Amino acid sequence: MTNQGPAQGSTFSISYLVSEGVDYRTEIDSILDDMDAQMSLWINNSEISRLNRGDSIYLSSSFQGVIMKSLLYSELTEGAFDITIAPLIKGWGFSGGVRKDYVNVDSLMNYVGYERLVASRPGAMLEKYALPSGYEIDVNGIAQGFTVDLVVNLLKNKGVENYMVEIGGEVRCKGTNIQGRKWRIGIEEPSEQRIAGQFQAIVELDTMSLATSGNYRKYWEDERGQKVVHSIDPETGMPFISNLLSASIIAPNATMADALATASMIKGVLGAIEMIEQFPSAEGYFIVGTKLGEIEVQQTSGWEKYSIK
Repeated sequence: MTNQGPAQGSTFSISYLVSEGVDYRTEIDSILDDMDAQMSLWINNSEISRLNRGDSIYLSSSFQGVIMKSLLYSELTEGAFDITIAPLIKGWGFSGGVRKDYVNVDSLMNYVGYERLVASRPGAMLEKYALPSGYEIDVNGIAQGFTVDLVVNLLKNKGVENYMVEIGGEVRCKGTNIQGRKWRIGIEEPSEQRIAGQFQAIVELDTMSLATSGNYRKYWEDERGQKVVHSIDPETGMPFISNLLSASIIAPNATMADALATASMIKGVLGAIEMIEQFPSAEGYFIVGTKLGEIEVQQTSGWEKYSIK
């Protein structure tokens, strides 16, 4: 069975081997709708929109889980992953705003820093939660991976042994497809002129997840022609200029892969490799732009065991 459609500002494709006539589309759609109602910045009355307006609210368990996981990966990545950079994203015009050449970064940085969230982390479900005054959060760097894991848990609870869950490009696989082969997932070439089905690499996944964060479609060019990518450094508050075009991370679950891929874009290729090598269960594949306009690939030491191309 394959279920497909729009989700979280992107698309989803979920395949799973079940008896004829079995279809979990209704349950899957319910999960996707719940995630939007909790974590979509484009829904005015979502939980995250209400928090960002300064409301105190009762958090849904999934949103609470995303915040707690976010704080964990902020610690593990030494702050490269930070959901509190929303004021910077808006300030620089990266989130549907207008690009700005100058932003009062010092002022915005007063409202950035995951450490402040730790002091007011969600308690029991019966307690209301609020952000520190002036803070806003953006969970786009982890929410899709978290949603993938929720769908996987649904399928596991239904007794499904073979599945491929993909939401917005974040993927988690187990077992085999209908042909009895392990799931093969492609990593896109970093080109706006990419031909459909043309991949930089293909990996074979079983009980693992793959997430890719890339900047090759979301950049500006400054007066020197340097690509200024959409990542913002939480430490400096400045758009992060880097030749790292995309970071693909394989990890045991999609939440981890998504967060580490997001953090890798801040670290740059050398910092990202060093960071991922510290996670025994994770591997990374990094596409880098050269000064000649070409690309090169760097990867962590254990990536090859997943690669088939």
